[in-house]
Parts: sequence; structure tokens; C-alpha cells
Amino acid sequence: MTALDTSALVTMTVGLFAITAPIAVLPLFVAATAGQTQGDQRRTALMAAATYVVAGLLALFIGNAALGVFGVSIAALRVAGMAVIGVIGWQMLNAPTPSEATPVRSHHHRASNTHVPVAAHNAVAPSPASVGILPLGFPIYAGPGVLSVIIAWGSVSRPVYLAAMAAILANAAVIVALDFLAAPITRVIGEKALLITEKIFGLLVVAIAVGGMASALVVLFPGLDGR
Repeated sequence: MTALDTSALVTMTVGLFAITAPIAVLPLFVAATAGQTQGDQRRTALMAAATYVVAGLLALFIGNAALGVFGVSIAALRVAGMAVIGVIGWQMLNAPTPSEATPVRSHHHRASNTHVPVAAHNAVAPSPASVGILPLGFPIYAGPGVLSVIIAWGSVSRPVYLAAMAAILANAAVIVALDFLAAPITRVIGEKALLITEKIFGLLVVAIAVGGMASALVVLFPGLDGR
């Protein structure tokens, strides 16, 4: 059977959207691309999304083989991956909201522990490749939580495998669309309001981690399901 599993596609796309939290990343994108022309900002967005897609597809196709080399089971990876995602979600949930009295000198992406400094006035604008690949593409969009989940997806049946590829591409399209509109969205909503959304995504990520951890533990320890 090679049909696309639409239910898995929706679940995976929503999961990737929650973990990458592209709306909460908008202030970081604006800070990283400060001084760039609109054309360069769009090239940076495309570069970041392409890096995320390449990293995601590599994890999907090669991650399983890497696990075999190190003798790591898929069930163990799921437990470890969900633990990582749980920690990331908790950090997002407890992210400090900047106060009006404290000037923002850098934006901290807690999911990847990456700081993006706010560019000084008249600073030289970075090239799209210099910020699109690192840090935006990796590790901000393609962080450890995202990659561990995608590696686990690569171990299941082909319909879900195809859904994983479609979900990666769909989330990349959302990232590009939001980054293209980053400046006007940030102006209208405000950086602080966007950063608050990180807490909302954090709650969703913790919920995903709890559900995934429960399922993975039952595989590792069959007796936990009470049967």
C-alpha cells in the first residue's frame, strides 16, 4: 500500500508546526535579517526553509541506519526523543517575557538554546547564506526535538513514511510564508506579543511529549498497558 495516510499527515504537520513554532520565531528572523533588503530577507527565508527540509529528509532517510550502527532501538529513540521534546516544551512554557523597561539586546530561542543578537544601528547586513543556514535553518528550525521525531517517523510503514515527507514540506511552506511576512506581522502584533506565543506552543509541545512518551514506554515495557 502506497497511498498517503492523510490522518498521519495532519498529525505530523501539526506536530512539526508546534515544535518549530515558526510564529514565535518571527522576532528572531527579524533580528537576524536586520539591515537586509526585502529581496535578501526572502532569500534568507528560502535558505532557512531549504536547510530545514534537507536536515529533515536526511534524518528521515539516514537516521534509522545511524541508529542501527549504534545499536539504538526505535522504541528507545522514541523515549529519548520525547524526553528531549518535553524539556524543550517546558523551557518554551517558562520562557521569560521581556519587560518594557529592559531593552532587548538579543532574542533567545530556548528550544535550540540559540541567541540571536539585535543588530546595532548602521550595522552591516548579513548575507542570506550566513544567517539562513546557521542559525535559522539549523538549529532553530531543524533543532534536536524536530530531528529526533523525524528519525522515529522513518521507522514506520511506507504510507506514514510518505506522510512524514509531505509534513516536512508543508511545514517548510508555512515557515517561508510567515518569514516573508515577518516584518509587517511583527509591526502589527509586536515582538513581545509574538514571544508570548512561545508559551502557548510550549504547552502543546509538552502535551505531544507526554503522549509520545506514554506510547513509547508501553513498547519498551509491555506490562505497563495492564494486559
